[in-house]
Amino acid sequence: MPIERLFDAFNDVELRERWLPGVTIHVRTANAPKSFRADWDNDGTRIVAGFMAKGDAKSTVGLEHEKLPDTEALARMKAFWRERFVDLKQFLEA
Repeated sequence: MPIERLFDAFNDVELRERWLPGVTIHVRTANAPKSFRADWDNDGTRIVAGFMAKGDAKSTVGLEHEKLPDTEALARMKAFWRERFVDLKQFLEA
């Protein structure tokens, strides 16, 4: 999908709720269509996403979930994001 559509899936509240339901984030910075930073769900952690175009209709996102307290949280969020990215892909391809 075009990079702008991928970025909007993070930045637009209504679109984000469709693939990331029930999560509260507070956007810190959003530089379309390059980067997105947000505080995560009032738990002291933060997400940082970077977007890269791979052509007119192809793009990729890299995500870091920062300040996780321990390896258990890291494993839990890694599984969470894997699942959410599957839903994001299905949502954007629909």
